[in-house]
Amino acid sequence: MLAALLIIAAGAGQTADPLAEARAGKVQCTSPNEANKTCMGLTTYKINTDGSFETVTTLMIAPTPLITMVVTSPGHVMGGALCGPVRRSDFEAAVIQMDGQAANEAMAGAVRGQVSGAIAAMDGKMGCGTEAADGTVTVTLDGVARPELTQKTRWVNPADGWKVGQ
Repeated sequence: MLAALLIIAAGAGQTADPLAEARAGKVQCTSPNEANKTCMGLTTYKINTDGSFETVTTLMIAPTPLITMVVTSPGHVMGGALCGPVRRSDFEAAVIQMDGQAANEAMAGAVRGQVSGAIAAMDGKMGCGTEAADGTVTVTLDGVARPELTQKTRWVNPADGWKVGQ
């Protein structure tokens, strides 16, 4: 889960135009399950006129019942990578849902607390993601490679039925 959170915070990109797929209307699927058309996380990109972007990511926290976290984060392109600050406040402000409905405050607080604790040491660091042609995203934090956070992604058309799940 931590790797998916950092890819969300950092974004992911290819060197030519890391936002080309987003500009084409696709969303980014983290840890895709091709057979089920499911993802650990789905990220949409809103590209601003100044070239910066905002991501809205729905991340699976638990499969049954389906508990998700919706996180909004800012970012920008830097050296062919999509980068953004890892901000604890973005995760603390996240919307927590259970089976598509707002989670009760006890559940939401527990999820926020767990995630906030998991990213506390990274709060304020700049995360950058670079996507290889095969969809493998490598992550750096403040310029330091974090190979343990490498993950697969895939750009998908939201109209094709992709969703968050196992």
